[in-house]
Amino acid sequence: MAGKMILVSIATSLLAVGCVAFPEDGYYDGRYDQRYDYRTAPDYRYDNRYDRQRWEREQQRRLQQERRRTELERQRLDQQRRQLNEQRRKQVELNRKRQQERQRIEQQRKQLNNQAAQRRVEAERRKRVQQADVRKRLSEQQRRKIEQRRNPPNKRGQEQRR
Repeated sequence: MAGKMILVSIATSLLAVGCVAFPEDGYYDGRYDQRYDYRTAPDYRYDNRYDRQRWEREQQRRLQQERRRTELERQRLDQQRRQLNEQRRKQVELNRKRQQERQRIEQQRKQLNNQAAQRRVEAERRKRVQQADVRKRLSEQQRRKIEQRRNPPNKRGQEQRR
């Protein structure tokens, strides 16, 4: 029995020494490993502060991104508005020029029509004057012929003159 007691004592001592020699099981507190030291243990208050700082930085970054995004959107809208105003101005100017061109062409057409009408009136007047002259000449010629027929040449009158 004494042998059994010695055997149990030796086994117990070996197991105890083995626990001290191999502290990877997580239950050893012999201060050999830094992960179990309370001085180097993680401070959860620090983690919370770090997390809060990180969250605040992310919030600031998001706000800055949102501000940049809104500023870019505002600039884009301003540029579109300027372009639209410029296009409208150009369209108004183009319409004004087209209207002026139409008016100019219409004036030219009226002027040409007036000139053509004046030429026609002048041609008609010349034609009437010419026809009147022709009629006058014809009537003068007919009058002379009639007069010559009425008054045949007087031989006596011709003799007297001699």
